[in-house]
Amino acid sequence: ILCQEAGKRGIHVLLDGVFSHTGSDSIYFNREGRYPVQGAYNSKESPYYPWYNFQNWPDDYACWWGFKTLPNVTERNPAYNQYINGKGGIIRRWIAAGASGWRLDVADELPDEFLAHLRTAAKIENPEALVLGEVWEDASNKSDYGKRRKFLLGDELDSVMNYPFRNAILGFLRGEDPAQMMEIILNVLENYPPQVIR
Repeated sequence: ILCQEAGKRGIHVLLDGVFSHTGSDSIYFNREGRYPVQGAYNSKESPYYPWYNFQNWPDDYACWWGFKTLPNVTERNPAYNQYINGKGGIIRRWIAAGASGWRLDVADELPDEFLAHLRTAAKIENPEALVLGEVWEDASNKSDYGKRRKFLLGDELDSVMNYPFRNAILGFLRGEDPAQMMEIILNVLENYPPQVIR
């Protein structure tokens, strides 16, 4: 209903998706034991156990930036990928319910294949759905973990949050040299594909 009413008023609802990690207190991990379902922390037999990377179960697991409350998921795990991107999965279910797209938290920490599957899932439900990534640097030439990223080449993200542009505008408003702002803006215009800038 929210998306329908927003649409009547010309408002698009963009959901924020965090797909590189979950909370330790989520139903999937369930470290605090708040849920009746066995999470990955509670049992190696949990259907969610393969989603996580345990070095020494249950207390030693990969975390987002070392925060124990944010266990990393293994995006390449087929069951996890299906849960997020498959038919009836998170992406398709919410687009079908009327959301206009997704803003992806830490998109630069998601594998290229996962991003491509996610974007495909969104476009299956709505070809006009937006997939926007949080990438703090110049997304046109970013390298992560020794690999050149393909964020803006047409099959991963429709656009990025463009923090270089944001920083240029904020610097200008703070009274910094306008030439510096123009240099950043021209750099973005030169490097980013036209379909991303429009």
